[in-house]
Amino acid sequence: MGDAEVVPFLGFSSSGSGLRASFDGRLYRSFGGERAVTLAVRLQGGAVVGPSLLDTPRDMLFLSGGAGTVRGQPYRSLGVPVTRNLGPEFLIGGRYFLGASVELRADITERIGLVGFVDAGSVGLDGFLDGFNDPHAGAGLGVRYDTGLGPLRLDVAAPVSGDTGDGVQIYIGLGQAF
Repeated sequence: MGDAEVVPFLGFSSSGSGLRASFDGRLYRSFGGERAVTLAVRLQGGAVVGPSLLDTPRDMLFLSGGAGTVRGQPYRSLGVPVTRNLGPEFLIGGRYFLGASVELRADITERIGLVGFVDAGSVGLDGFLDGFNDPHAGAGLGVRYDTGLGPLRLDVAAPVSGDTGDGVQIYIGLGQAF
């Protein structure tokens, strides 16, 4: 299962024109009978083709961190640090992104499940793994409660590499993470 998207964009006075391509692929494999264990794997990636980093519209760039990419890292906290005109450093998205997540989901009772997970990602300036930024990762545990409409999700994650300054992150949601 997966999604792919290609979005062309036109620049105006201070931005360039180009193309943003991304994919989000998922694979699920269940083992066992009544109390199944499911291995879930997710691969994400994307690239911006065309303008330079600073000429790319900010909403076309890739940031990482948070529930949708790397749990354990703060939301959209991982990107490319930039200094403009000798001013202070600030963070913007990168032109390249790779991400991977692995979950092991186990049903404990008919309604309660446990999940262990590891997420990793990299935001690049000039390539997917260009060495500009170190890859970042997070890991954690989660509980799922089947409401009948879908699972209620509580995940607790911590960074295991990259910027680890913010400590534990907590995520609450409906449905599985992916």
